Amino acid sequence: MMPPGTTLAVLRAWGSCSSEGVLVFDDAGIIHFANTRLSELLGIPDIPPAILALLQAAESAIPALRSLLRPQQESERTSWGHLVPQSGHTHRLAWQRVPLEDASLLGGTVIVFREDTSEGRPGIGRQPFLSTISHDLRTPLSAIVGFAELLRNNIGSLSEDEQREFLGHILKNANDLTQYTQIALDIMFLEASPNHFELEDVFLARFVRHWLHDAAHRYPTYQVELQNGIDNTKPDVLQARVSPAALHKILSILLEFALRESSGDGSIQIRLDQRETEAHIVLRHHAPHLTQEEAGRLFALLAPRDLSEERRPQLHRMQLYVASLLAERQNGALVLRQQPDRAFELDLTVRLP
Repeated sequence: MMPPGTTLAVLRAWGSCSSEGVLVFDDAGIIHFANTRLSELLGIPDIPPAILALLQAAESAIPALRSLLRPQQESERTSWGHLVPQSGHTHRLAWQRVPLEDASLLGGTVIVFREDTSEGRPGIGRQPFLSTISHDLRTPLSAIVGFAELLRNNIGSLSEDEQREFLGHILKNANDLTQYTQIALDIMFLEASPNHFELEDVFLARFVRHWLHDAAHRYPTYQVELQNGIDNTKPDVLQARVSPAALHKILSILLEFALRESSGDGSIQIRLDQRETEAHIVLRHHAPHLTQEEAGRLFALLAPRDLSEERRPQLHRMQLYVASLLAERQNGALVLRQQPDRAFELDLTVRLP
């Protein structure tokens, strides 16, 4: 344990000259530090001394602040996500929330905000994205053409095992090409149609059960355990206004991510919870190979990465950017949270009427 006030002093010194917004508060709702950059990012002239006053000043423009500024939980670990201001701003804010151990703070928490000016905004960062995705598309396409030519040019001389191997490469790269193309189309659609969603009243527990039944045709859902934290005897008590198609796609992306990150041998729990005016669909899984550095970049469209063949981006990770945008377009949010036992939770927030 550091001496009382040491951590807070370090944060103040760093935050005073940082280009990121920094907020430090305790479980009593007292704000111990907030820098000037935070005021600029949240679009308010001054940061008040208490969380309740901060919510009153900024919540109308950023509704997701309420769940982000909640008191620290006993098992709290690092979490990551995004906020989308609804008025007066054109940017998307990435955040990272970390619990603090400082004797001068009561359940201390620090949240660092930064502006994502290149993610999902029309006309901003479009050229780098097009260059990156065109590279991603060309790589599997080249492999498909190469192995197809090998098959054509060596008809009659290849063994059955060699033919099966070449066909396997073609099918794998064709599947990758399909997914890359779908990601590009999804992002272009979301940029062009930010508000065009057909919303319906949906009973969430019933919807998740039906979605899981459909997912059994594509994924090994025997690894999935569904827990209804609302009320198992009343599956139709929790109703939200969402786009069923968008919610279906988000859940499929999250399940594929959880299955891939758990190496196919770990169980996945899906839990439904309700907190005041929000519903939460939470996927809990172990991700033994996911580092904190990688976790902080998962929702980024153009996170720095090596474009060499051996370091091609993992498609199930790229898709989380699409899932986060789909959630935000419905006034929801997607949060990744690390647990004490190294498990991760993907928490999809759905606003209730």
